[in-house]
Amino acid sequence: MKFSLRSLIWVPLTFTLGFALSACLIVVQAQDDIQEELASAAHVARSLALLIETDRISAHEAKYLQFRHIRISTQPPHMLDQGLEVDMPAWLANWVLGGVDKKGHAHAVHLDPVQVWTVHATPEDELNEVWNSVTITFFVFLASALLCMALIQLGINDVLKRLRQFSRAMMNWREGDLRTTLPETSPIIELQYIAQQFNSTAKTLEQAREDNKALSISLINSQELERRRLGSELHDNLGQIIAGLRARVYLIHMQTQAELPHSSRDLLKSLSSELEEAHRVIRHLITELDPVDLQTVNLNEALAQICTKWMQATHIQCDMKTTGEESPANGLSASALVHVIRIVQESLHNIYKHSNAEKVSILVVNTKDFFDLRIEDNGTTPTMLKTGYGMRSMRERAKELGASLRIQKNPGTGVTVHLHKSHQRVQANELLDC
Repeated sequence: MKFSLRSLIWVPLTFTLGFALSACLIVVQAQDDIQEELASAAHVARSLALLIETDRISAHEAKYLQFRHIRISTQPPHMLDQGLEVDMPAWLANWVLGGVDKKGHAHAVHLDPVQVWTVHATPEDELNEVWNSVTITFFVFLASALLCMALIQLGINDVLKRLRQFSRAMMNWREGDLRTTLPETSPIIELQYIAQQFNSTAKTLEQAREDNKALSISLINSQELERRRLGSELHDNLGQIIAGLRARVYLIHMQTQAELPHSSRDLLKSLSSELEEAHRVIRHLITELDPVDLQTVNLNEALAQICTKWMQATHIQCDMKTTGEESPANGLSASALVHVIRIVQESLHNIYKHSNAEKVSILVVNTKDFFDLRIEDNGTTPTMLKTGYGMRSMRERAKELGASLRIQKNPGTGVTVHLHKSHQRVQANELLDC
């Protein structure tokens, strides 16, 4: 239930309870007052009846005199109307009176042998006063409740408005928009302080995210430089050394083939095979570290080379299909090309290592509006996609591309890696469905 609705319920209930308690106190006090007033009025009624009977005052003059709690009736006592002429409801009057006689303390006045009047005390005046007090109390409580509700609404409207703004800002934070801020102007000092702290936190988080992004970009760039350096070192040093050793072993084998015993020739042949295997491994590592010459090939050619080399190395069928034409309007930059290639490499590495797949399909769609890459395999579907270093690296590269990355299990078998980038509007959203 909303806070404003709760306040509209609890405030009237509180004031209603207060009015009920006040009315009860008025009634309890009135019960004692009525008994005292009726006792005093009874003495006055008896004295007035004696004055009329002794002709000290005429009955007609006495009838028009105003006496509090005393009535003069032209009817004898046994014919008096037992009803009360009061403004309050009968049930309330009966409750206030309790056991008090409504027409008690009546005195008969014999004007002549036939005509008999009655002078009696009545609680009607006191009951009317009680009703007036209850009515005034009710309207005071009603006005107070309305005023209180109005003040509460005026007071909490700004609070509720700020809470709604805070809720929307938190939703924006959850969606990744840390630039959302709250207005710092408010008649309530505490709300100003909360808004200032919120904006300061948002600024700090935004700066931290930018720093993390810059650090991630720096790490990725450092990785690429280190990959190229290692590939160059392997090619220029270790690769050349192994190639030289292979040549020397071959020359020794050819020159001393007739002189060496059979066991030595087998040893040289085995050594030559191991050096050839070492050279193959070195070339594979160089390809992994620096797979293509990014200065001479476009995206489709680079991915085709990677797919072919990976298929030759793993003996897993890799089918690649491309849609769209390479042009300045829809081509990717050299740095973006590196990120795409690394994502493809990491996906193929995970397929070979974890999926036991027999077939992999790569679909590339590159138009002037968007770039779309989809990698699917028919291997075993994992129970849960674990987020390791490789997957974190793929997410970071997708963020650097300004693309969305979705890694999800297929309904049947295998896993699909889906990378999507809009050329017009860069979006840095990252999605993972496990």
